[in-house]
Amino acid sequence: MIDLDLYSIQDFTTSQYVELLSIAKANYKFIGYLDINLGENFILWRHDCDYSLNRSLRLAQIENEQQVQSTYFLNPHCDFYNLLEKSQSQIIKNILELGHEIGLHFDAAYYNIQTEQELDELVLREANWLNDWFNVMPKVFSFHNPTEFLLSCERDTYGGLLNCYSKTFKSNISYCSDSNGYWRFRRLRDVLESATDPRLQVLTHPNWWQESPMPPRARIFRSVYGRAKYTMNWYDKGLQNCMRDNFAGSASNLIFLKQIDADLYHNYDYLWNRGMFQSLYIELYHLHQMQINQICKLKFLREWNVSLQVVNSLFVNDILTIDRWTLFQLVFNNSLEQICNVSENTCQEYIKVFNQLVNGYSSTSSTKLEEGCIYLCRIIENLANWGQAQDSIQYDGIIMYKLTNNDLDESLKLSEEAIQQFPNIAWNEFCQQIELKKKNRLLNSGS
Repeated sequence: MIDLDLYSIQDFTTSQYVELLSIAKANYKFIGYLDINLGENFILWRHDCDYSLNRSLRLAQIENEQQVQSTYFLNPHCDFYNLLEKSQSQIIKNILELGHEIGLHFDAAYYNIQTEQELDELVLREANWLNDWFNVMPKVFSFHNPTEFLLSCERDTYGGLLNCYSKTFKSNISYCSDSNGYWRFRRLRDVLESATDPRLQVLTHPNWWQESPMPPRARIFRSVYGRAKYTMNWYDKGLQNCMRDNFAGSASNLIFLKQIDADLYHNYDYLWNRGMFQSLYIELYHLHQMQINQICKLKFLREWNVSLQVVNSLFVNDILTIDRWTLFQLVFNNSLEQICNVSENTCQEYIKVFNQLVNGYSSTSSTKLEEGCIYLCRIIENLANWGQAQDSIQYDGIIMYKLTNNDLDESLKLSEEAIQQFPNIAWNEFCQQIELKKKNRLLNSGS
């Protein structure tokens, strides 16, 4: 079992980051790289931007709020962002406008550098790139994934830029880093609170600092897939703005979800385009089941004026014994076959497929599963449209699907004054039918 405390993942949140800045301000004087005086005590606060410029901007905003200036080191060859992409270059401009500085995060592996002369020339070349792109000449550089050779390059400057790994730095300025998303040597909070290092260089990587604690790989996943989602949105909007057809094949059956719950749409779109139809089928089936639950629940609360406690008790206990299509018919006196324009035989066929999938013995072909996903999308969309059209509900059953039951309950909760104190005839009849179906189910299982 992994010891999460060993990696101090609770440290890597933006709220903790604010606390660290406060401690640092109380114990150190923040300076820039051109203001170094080895006869004084100070702290250098630096960021190597390895994965996410969006997270870089978030930290830059926090630092600005805390009246702290830091330096953001940019890698022109980064595999995770593109400095020349309009949205990303705007982030750099925003960081500069917040009063921060930029440095060069130099990736020597791109060139397979073998000599210090090559290092001199190429550092200057890339520094000039940053100057051309952002009208700011960097004054300092750091190595990206430094090799033994690069760490032996200990001159104070290369290409006219200060070297963060120079002998001067190594000998006179202590160092603390969050490389790999955890404290490999010293925990930053301990270092800042003890303040025993007279001169300190702190390296943080913005992608590690999220709003809530998560393992390092999850933080990278969030950054990478956030960028992927942005890119797909950019593609879709580009075609929309040009009034071009955006042909998505069978995955277009998901489009209706995009306006209801964009995150849900992107998750399902990913599964569809990866051809992961078993997982997608199960997800869509569960979504439809939850959709029926939510719509029925809202009917109980708004129209039948049943108390929240009673409704919750029903869904925890009694409702589990009947299928959702039967539940819907009992509540609305209307069949989903009619509303969704599907036959009962087709419905039973796809229920069978779901049961086989969750029990791990389905031999259903990928083509058949894709057809099932199309079928599920159709009935989910039809039910969503039907729910929105009902005056007493006006609800698609999906929009709150990603929330917890407690969140949903609170959002739907009626005031106690609105709950009628006399027995509700419709509710009583419904409960009697539920009890009857429970008894029939027990009798059938016994025989």
